[in-house]
Amino acid sequence: MTESIPQAKVVKSLTRDRHIRLSSVDASPLWDGVRRGHPHLEPAACACLTELLTATALLQGRTLFAERLQLLVKGSGRAKAVVADSWPDGTIRGVLDPGPEEAPGWIWAPGVFQVMRSSATGQPYVGHLPLVEGGIQVQVEHYLQQSEQIQASLTLWCDHGTGEAGGLLVEPLPDCPPERLARLVQALEGLEVVPLWERTPDFLATWVSQGEGADDLVATEIFYRCRCTREALLETLRRFPEEQKAGLFLEPGPVEVRCDYCGTMYPISREDLLPGGA
Repeated sequence: MTESIPQAKVVKSLTRDRHIRLSSVDASPLWDGVRRGHPHLEPAACACLTELLTATALLQGRTLFAERLQLLVKGSGRAKAVVADSWPDGTIRGVLDPGPEEAPGWIWAPGVFQVMRSSATGQPYVGHLPLVEGGIQVQVEHYLQQSEQIQASLTLWCDHGTGEAGGLLVEPLPDCPPERLARLVQALEGLEVVPLWERTPDFLATWVSQGEGADDLVATEIFYRCRCTREALLETLRRFPEEQKAGLFLEPGPVEVRCDYCGTMYPISREDLLPGGA
């Protein structure tokens, strides 16, 4: 298991003119967790994974962390698959499977963007959309528009040199006047001139509200931590067919099974899986 690290915080706010809802997060602690948990990944791959984790945390904040949320991107880019898994208690984890190095970008079509929501009482919801041209923030915006009929703007950033990372999700409310929407678009386009280190939740709320201020509605701490246990792994392996389980022990001694999310190695013996050790 990886150690807990300083928490990131998703801050949900409403501008004082009551026209724009926004959520922001300083995701630098998530970058730290990714680097600790996936030392085999190059920095640019860690940045890609951090951006998906950030997007997942911001999306889950829309439902006040009332459900488990998983995002999966499978494509033809340098990231063959990227997964982020966020839980109602604020824990989040992720994994990236590298693709071909000669690919033109990390997220690249053709491919699929999958969203899975699951609560303690309801059936899981799984939505699929084909990848469109653009990075993770474009895929999320496309999903919100197509699957939830929500017009929203998502901005993600992660500098793989410094680890400065974060995100901003902005949703104009239905009664937002056209002139206010135009000023919002101008503010979002101008955000690119703001240094990453300056993009704190307080600054972003002021920037989006254009100095008029915003009221914080709720703040939720999140932290990068794997939820794997030896017991959970054994429970999964025991559901495998008997022939497949026996095939794990062609050589004498225990086998080591690695958690893809955090890299922890769990020794599994024949006696753990096969009745009587047969």
